[in-house]
Amino acid sequence: MNLHICEVTVHNWRSVAALDVAAEQRQFIESNAFSLAESLYEGNATSLALYDGETLVGYAMYGWYSEKNESIWLDRFMIDHNFQGNGYAKRFLHLLISYLQEKYQCKKIYLSLHPNNKLAMKLYESFSFRLTGDIDDEGPVAGVVMELLIDKVKLP
Repeated sequence: MNLHICEVTVHNWRSVAALDVAAEQRQFIESNAFSLAESLYEGNATSLALYDGETLVGYAMYGWYSEKNESIWLDRFMIDHNFQGNGYAKRFLHLLISYLQEKYQCKKIYLSLHPNNKLAMKLYESFSFRLTGDIDDEGPVAGVVMELLIDKVKLP
């Protein structure tokens, strides 16, 4: 595997928008097209393409950095349904955490997920993300908020 992350550009945005989760997962996450528009028009987020070599396998979006709280949001993270079950989620989550920590020297990473998305919850908990008790009701998919304290990170 040759995993790497790069920003979404004019050259790959259509391919990123075409990525999709399995039908039964669509209730859990906004479409990539919505997320790309959000990152473009709200201006607080950056969209990332997740590649294995030359093959696009997933998408992530981060933003809403808080200097005061030394925190950043990993606002979207998905692996295309054609590549699920191959260990990409764990490997890319590890890469994304390292990338965000290095880029921002942040102490906390937040994310939110649909409360019924048990597989994603298990993945995030394996990296030491913990529920905060807060609800993220911004956008079309409301979710429970999870927090990762960087000094407590445990990589599975």
